[in-house]
Amino acid sequence: MIVATSDPVVNQITDTVNAKIPQYDGYTIRVTSDVIKPDLKTAVEQVYEGKAIKVDPTGFQDSVKKQLESDGISPLIINSAIGAGVQTKLTSEYQNAFQNQYLLEAREQLPIYKGWTYAIALITFVLGTLFRIRYNRSKH
Repeated sequence: MIVATSDPVVNQITDTVNAKIPQYDGYTIRVTSDVIKPDLKTAVEQVYEGKAIKVDPTGFQDSVKKQLESDGISPLIINSAIGAGVQTKLTSEYQNAFQNQYLLEAREQLPIYKGWTYAIALITFVLGTLFRIRYNRSKH
């Protein structure tokens, strides 16, 4: 099983996000793994807790704003109604990218893994207790 925050999963989500992000008036917006990783960690925690996957898009939104500003787009345009509409669509696509096959499959399989973990812990406890009883009896 691949660790959810490993590079292949991060790369998959990065590629998905970058493929879905509409380009803004000829400017290319690219999301990097540095933006994805903290949100992916949050998504994995939500899966483990059985919650719906919903990441905070603030880091993503800041990244998009910085890219647009570095491309020469005025902050007035970015923060206008047009910019807000584009940002809403970008944020929606970003959120949707985390609804991917790997995380959704992990959510379905998690009860199985938790069951195995509890069973192994119980077996370990029982065996440890039996060995301790046997050890204590052998001293007498």
